[in-house]
Amino acid sequence: MTYSVVIRTLGNTGDKYLRMLQAIEHQTVKPMEILVVIPEGYTLDHQLGNERIIRSEKGMVTQRAIGIAEAAGDYLLVLDDDLDFPADFAEKMYNHLQENHLDCTLAFPNWDCRNDVTPSKTSKKQQLLSTIKRARGAFTGQVFYSRRKSEWFDVITRTAGHRTYVNCEDKLCQAGCFQCFFIKNNIAKAVRFDEEAWLEQGSLSQYAAYDDAVFFYKMYLQGGRIAYTPKTGYIHLDAGAGRKAKSKLEAKRIRLYSIARNRTIFWHKHIWSNRRTLHTLLGGIYGMVNYAIYNILINADPKYWPAIGAMIQGYREAFHYIKQNK
Repeated sequence: MTYSVVIRTLGNTGDKYLRMLQAIEHQTVKPMEILVVIPEGYTLDHQLGNERIIRSEKGMVTQRAIGIAEAAGDYLLVLDDDLDFPADFAEKMYNHLQENHLDCTLAFPNWDCRNDVTPSKTSKKQQLLSTIKRARGAFTGQVFYSRRKSEWFDVITRTAGHRTYVNCEDKLCQAGCFQCFFIKNNIAKAVRFDEEAWLEQGSLSQYAAYDDAVFFYKMYLQGGRIAYTPKTGYIHLDAGAGRKAKSKLEAKRIRLYSIARNRTIFWHKHIWSNRRTLHTLLGGIYGMVNYAIYNILINADPKYWPAIGAMIQGYREAFHYIKQNK
């Protein structure tokens, strides 16, 4: 195979970026090129020496779209700048894609398969926290795990505009994690991610929440086949370089505003506009109302009320965007 590695970065993740470069260098199948998209005015702390540096405007969507557009390999290994993975990572992703006639394959985040730290070996406390997280995600319409595609509740939460995982080791997915994926070049280009700059154009924050949902759901609507590669994982070193906040309150404001704004626009633009059904309408209402209720309840302390205000601002801007782009 010939594949390109496509990285978006601000150049400020330090040794975590170096660790990822070393993982790329040690791949059993070497990439034909490494493209690093970095904004003007930013510098790279580390380089392998054979990268092609591409300058662009700052933006999570802009940088990723430019990297995909410039890539020449038949396949792309698309990465954030703070990951680590084993030497056979690209080879396993490619083999699974070929064997199952896929267009895109994903790996499991935060699973270090080199040390066999699998999800089945997590502690009871971790399993409980995971269950709580899943329940919270289902209530707010953000994340729902199901093996039953026909289940009414699954239909409602899926159309709320969240990330859906349906028995992801052996079934096709509608979405996945945008930190890392392996994809056919022509399929990635067909998504036309450059048309989704609205994701990073918010007035309060330019954090591109739901960029993963937009990219993979557009691919799904175009007939793309997406699935996870079994027993293949990577470690997210979580440098947090793209969304730094000076305080817990600021972090909450950015998160609530960005999710409220971007998920609402995503639902209208890519779900409701393509399938105007009662379930789709109820799904959108479910996501907006439940997400608002949940965050109002957990942020009852007056010191966090500005975060609630930011969420309301996000919804207001979303409806304004929808009105202006009918």
